[in-house]
Amino acid sequence: MRPTAGLVSRHGVYAGWPMINGSLGPMARTVTDLAKLLDCMVGYDPADPITARGVGKCPESYASTLNKDALKGKRVGILRTPMGHRNEPDSDDFAKITSLFDRAVNELADAGAEIVDPIEIPGMNDLLGKRARNNEDENQSFAAYAAGTKNSPFKTRAEIMGSPLFQKTVHGVRTRWKNEDTSAEWGEYLHARDQLMTRFLSVMADYNLDTIVHKAVEHQPTLIKDGINPPYIDQWGAPHINTFLIYVPSVVVPAGFTSDNLPGGITFLGRPYDDANMINYAYAYEQKTNHRRIPECAP
Repeated sequence: MRPTAGLVSRHGVYAGWPMINGSLGPMARTVTDLAKLLDCMVGYDPADPITARGVGKCPESYASTLNKDALKGKRVGILRTPMGHRNEPDSDDFAKITSLFDRAVNELADAGAEIVDPIEIPGMNDLLGKRARNNEDENQSFAAYAAGTKNSPFKTRAEIMGSPLFQKTVHGVRTRWKNEDTSAEWGEYLHARDQLMTRFLSVMADYNLDTIVHKAVEHQPTLIKDGINPPYIDQWGAPHINTFLIYVPSVVVPAGFTSDNLPGGITFLGRPYDDANMINYAYAYEQKTNHRRIPECAP
């Protein structure tokens, strides 16, 4: 789960304050465990001022309100527009995840949901393409993170990038850190983020949706070796609309296995601070389908 930013403190974690894009949340084997973990994690923390936005916006308990019938009568919008990282919509691999996703949509209907399929968010991919970073915020965030470690070998991002060891790190990290976005690009991102949030909420309002569901990842899982060797296939097909918008909750739940016996999932995406409902929808789907199974490689 990625909770709405402001529910869980990011103090002590790189990409925490003063950066605001990041959000910490629970990962668990079941939605019940996830809700119990979130109950222990939420709360205001002055060391991460973004949590002031979450004050008064969470229930007394997420775990105590789980409802296996939560999807009954709820309107679920199906977002099919390809938006994942370096996705290949015409590939067989993409089609295998689409087949799994189609089954999941039918299962949502079987759980009592009213399906609105498909829905479109106007200009979504054009706006997502304007993502940028605030370099000074990132520098301050890393400095605060390093200061929390006794005898940290690197105190700043500049020190890390100046080290010969930097060239041996994962390709994606090197590329991102060397990309110093300009103030103009940062301004374009802020404007795009505001536009996309308005369009996202407008679509939900126009169709009277309770949640939007999309593929958790648009391609099958890739091997670790493919991420650390050329051509560096990392996060292949992973959407990032939730991290772009920041203030939307998202919960991923298993949706079964592809014809290659590889796992796939669906994501419940909702309005800001509607976290409790997203958890409940994920719980209802999980209880209806019971797709998770113990990995054979790590019993």
